[in-house]
Amino acid sequence: MSQVMKTPQSNFSGPIVVDPLTRIEGHLRIEVEVENGRIKDARSCGTTASLCGVEQALESGDTIALDYAVRRDLLLHSVMAFLQGFPMLNSGDEIAQLNGWDYKSDPNRADDSRNLHRSAFNWENAKQRTQKGTLPNKLWQGMEELRKMRADECFAPDAWVTTWDTHNPGVLALVRKHGEETLVGLFNFTEYPAGAGLDALGGSYRSADGQPVWLADVELEPYQALLVKNV
Repeated sequence: MSQVMKTPQSNFSGPIVVDPLTRIEGHLRIEVEVENGRIKDARSCGTTASLCGVEQALESGDTIALDYAVRRDLLLHSVMAFLQGFPMLNSGDEIAQLNGWDYKSDPNRADDSRNLHRSAFNWENAKQRTQKGTLPNKLWQGMEELRKMRADECFAPDAWVTTWDTHNPGVLALVRKHGEETLVGLFNFTEYPAGAGLDALGGSYRSADGQPVWLADVELEPYQALLVKNV
């Protein structure tokens, strides 16, 4: 006869930090509040840049990791901007604002982990947004490209929007149609080069720089967001 194992009981009370949450993506941090052995609250907090690995890369001085973190950040914002509805930026997203850990030393803010991403806007970093090659500039320019993207007629309020099969679970495809115009967004969520095939989507397409793209066989760089339009 099989024996039923009971879950061990505990009267522990206090905070628990799980960092990282998984070994697959290593930048998601969870704070859990336990009271008498029961989970009272659980939150994932942090600025977009820090959750994407920018903070960790800067602390370690790893330039390759920093490049990947910036790509990851811009990829997430690209997907958000491509979807339906109004995209919302948290204050500081446009300059890669990092977590504000000083909240823990403030008795009036220390009990709410959401204050991690509610730090004062970093105006010194904001000054670098127009200085080419700086971290704030990379995010600032990336957001500007998204603004230009949303000026396309395929972002009209009555545009048709759907997902599309890419035959690759690591690549998301979103399609926008308005009248005779079609805009396709391909988003590689992996840290490796990835292929995608949208063989059921007919027509000829070009990227923003005018290069022809064959959607039946597309190669994407790590964390790349590729936008193509029908011709």
